Amino acid sequence: MAMEEAAMIPGGSNIGTLITGKAFMAEIGVFFPVSMTLRGEEFAAVFMMRAGELGHRTTGPYTPDRPPVDAMNWAQLRTGIGMAGHFPRFRIDASGLWPRIHVELLGTAVRGLIVMPEEVTAESVNAPYLGAWQEQISSRVRIALDWIAEWLTACHRQAGGTEPSVDLDLVYRPDNDYETGLAQADELVRELIPPVRPVLELRWRSVSPAQRKAFVKNLKGARRVGTRSDRRLSHRIGGIELEVPG
Repeated sequence: MAMEEAAMIPGGSNIGTLITGKAFMAEIGVFFPVSMTLRGEEFAAVFMMRAGELGHRTTGPYTPDRPPVDAMNWAQLRTGIGMAGHFPRFRIDASGLWPRIHVELLGTAVRGLIVMPEEVTAESVNAPYLGAWQEQISSRVRIALDWIAEWLTACHRQAGGTEPSVDLDLVYRPDNDYETGLAQADELVRELIPPVRPVLELRWRSVSPAQRKAFVKNLKGARRVGTRSDRRLSHRIGGIELEVPG
């Protein structure tokens, strides 16, 4: 499933972009994040809109006389209303069977793409199925991003130098312990247990040895994962795993 964003506008602070992107994830609608990337000062995410969000929904093919009025109305209601301290600009892609909503925060390199639930398959996030477990992911990712931003700010303050810069990717990996955990859980909450492991992969773009050491100090209880040539530290923040080069 190709979900590519347009070219981003560089500039600004890596940590600042991370903080703005986290707030954007909350204010756009707390939708399931299919993917999320931070590349220096550029933040992009693909979201799955909830099925009932648009009310009466249209389907394509669309024409100038029959546009996707559901998506257009949704965007119109939010035009001119600030998100994460910036105004959003919307663009509706009506070239397919379902509309896509592109969002950019003006004056930033923060972008989002909202797709309809029919476009997201379980295979696209390495899951055996989609369902109620998706409702929890956005808040868990945002909590983890908050911690990462705090740790980056703290290690910069403690070690000095220029601001450290990172890349981040949100990925979903199969959970080999899922069946065991499911069997031990109360039946009422089983549908909320993710059948995948949401992982934030962090890579350093620029960091001093002292800053890196200060950051890693916060990863208490982290375990080493990966191959000998690709050693990483895996640290759990709530329901999200953070991987940092070890």
